Amino acid sequence: MKEESAVFFTIVDDQYYFPVGTHIFVNSFKRFHPDIDLVVFRQDMVDKVFREKGVDFYNAKPTFAKLLTPHYDLVVNIDADTVITARLDPVLTADYEVGGVWNKNDYENATLENITAEMYVQAGMVGSRNPKFWDIWEESNKKHTMYPRRENDVLNLVWYNDPEVQKMKKVIWDKEYGYMGCKALNREKEFMMRGSELVCRGEKVYAYHWARGGVFPKLDFSKLGFSYEVRQYLETCGHYGKSVRYASL
Repeated sequence: MKEESAVFFTIVDDQYYFPVGTHIFVNSFKRFHPDIDLVVFRQDMVDKVFREKGVDFYNAKPTFAKLLTPHYDLVVNIDADTVITARLDPVLTADYEVGGVWNKNDYENATLENITAEMYVQAGMVGSRNPKFWDIWEESNKKHTMYPRRENDVLNLVWYNDPEVQKMKKVIWDKEYGYMGCKALNREKEFMMRGSELVCRGEKVYAYHWARGGVFPKLDFSKLGFSYEVRQYLETCGHYGKSVRYASL
């Protein structure tokens, strides 16, 4: 059987590269995934794709994903204001066509039409092995301005209501166990080290997504309520230096 190829990507313009913590995301991702490709779409591609495709930062994820689907079996988007704290094995090894992270947390929850807070999926990390999913989300995202949470709301409407996506095998990676995104919000004081592993409420923390709007810098671990021991671990993850090869597809 052919080994699956996987790529993770994020989108960021130059103005916010450091304020959102992109450097921390990149360093932490490569610490745990030296064997996995990571694409950071920077200003040149942001300008080009936004202009050519008529998208913006509130609906562009599937459009950029489609640039990668011809080259990889699995394409995963992660928001740049994320620190990776362990290898993302559930994302890489689970059996699914479409995957996402749970939004239910102790900070702010969302509902929409027939979608409850317990169902709501957060767009901070979304992956798919089915290129058709990105086509459907991209098309639906043309109406993103109709919804208060933009592409997040559209993602949920597609996830639960689109007839074609309903037939796809979907998984919320951290709903039953673990933390990969917004599920951890307002639980930062409960983070602790269990040996070399970061945990919260007895569950492994794979990633922490700082999803609290436009307050910068976003990944300032000293101001988020983490204990000293946890901050030290996050700093180690986020400032890990890994040699990389820069090349075009």
